[in-house]
Amino acid sequence: MRSTTLALAAALAFALVGTARAEDWKPVGQFGYFGTGKAHEVEKGHVFWAGEFSGTFFSDKKDGLFDHAGVKCPGYNDLDMNHKKSHAAGYCVVTDAAGDEAYSSWKCEGDTNGCKGTFEYTGGTGKYEKISGSNTFSASTAVRWKDGTISGSGTWNR
Repeated sequence: MRSTTLALAAALAFALVGTARAEDWKPVGQFGYFGTGKAHEVEKGHVFWAGEFSGTFFSDKKDGLFDHAGVKCPGYNDLDMNHKKSHAAGYCVVTDAAGDEAYSSWKCEGDTNGCKGTFEYTGGTGKYEKISGSNTFSASTAVRWKDGTISGSGTWNR
């Protein structure tokens, strides 16, 4: 009886630790970014942009997951200005101060000023080697600069 109780307690503890760990991979906060790339007008009112969004992630929790980490996200944005719709996708590399990296793929849909979507972890190094899971985000453009770059921000898991 005692060994059965210990086995059940161990299984429950393992399940709880596994669940808690999955939550550990949910960064909550804001990503301020600067977008550089090249826009191609493929037809009147239809722009295809390819480039990179890069900046810093600020966690809502002091010393939370990825707090003050650098983020680089190469990708594309297919903008239909005529119907005020867009869809975008790409990949991200998040690098913390120790040099450990987390990798993800992302995609979103929305209007021509922002989108909502998901990102999925695809791997990592160091402390992020076993990272996994799905997350949500929203992004919005704050300024479209005359030189074709953009400034914006996104929220993760809010």
